[in-house]
Amino acid sequence: MISVVICSAQPARLQAVARNIEATIGVEHELIAMDNSIEGRGICAVYNEGASRASFPFVCFVHEDVEFLSPDWGARALAHFSGDAELALIGLAGSRYKAATPSGWHSGDEDDLCINILHGSSRADASAAFAKPADSGSSQCVPVVALDGVWLFARRSVWAQTRFDERVTGFHFYDVDFSLRVARAGKVAVVFDIDLLHFSMGSFGEAWARQALAYADAAPLELPFSSARPLAKGQQRRKEALAVRYWLRLLRRAHLPLALRVRWLKAVGIQRYPAQWRVALKFLLR
Repeated sequence: MISVVICSAQPARLQAVARNIEATIGVEHELIAMDNSIEGRGICAVYNEGASRASFPFVCFVHEDVEFLSPDWGARALAHFSGDAELALIGLAGSRYKAATPSGWHSGDEDDLCINILHGSSRADASAAFAKPADSGSSQCVPVVALDGVWLFARRSVWAQTRFDERVTGFHFYDVDFSLRVARAGKVAVVFDIDLLHFSMGSFGEAWARQALAYADAAPLELPFSSARPLAKGQQRRKEALAVRYWLRLLRRAHLPLALRVRWLKAVGIQRYPAQWRVALKFLLR
């Protein structure tokens, strides 16, 4: 039923998550663990190779630093697809809007944020990151356009048609790029009936910032991109301003080199957002 692909760099973590998957997935599956500890290849190449070995019609790409908390999570994921022929790809965190300004999958507007992930070093100290748009009602499957890559679950046919773009090197933006390209032709969503503990909060340092700028210059589709198209110009401008503000605040903590901070402000067109100039000055001066 499900081929689970993992890009592995730490054998102990791989062993732990393999045991966890076996105990919780609840359906027939295979584990395709790709050892990347020596070569350190980009995750797109690793995921494509892993998926090419898959035997089952659904492929799950998941990090190794996680623990599944929901029993029968595989059956829950499959149920979403069996009930919606248009559904192509699901995740556990994503956004209904991807900004044109350099940004990750979250574009800063809480109204677009969809997330159901726990973070912590163990179950005992885990804290929930949860957000669900008020207008989504009781739905356990909310359409988005960009996903976080900690857990990506797709029809294998969708992966075969789209594949991870190996021109996106390293370990950042593979998820944003893949989900955006899938969303052009199919339905992408965040589901809220699968609980996952992630042992990392992610990394937003110099390497991430440089790749964010590079990706914004070469995105595979016209940005901004929204699941609620079309947006009025006023709505779009508000969302872009929120994206500028969110990422300036977050990256201020990353202690980026001065030249990179200046480059970031130029790339976001900070002169167009007077309300964000104070935030921009703090970002520039750290």
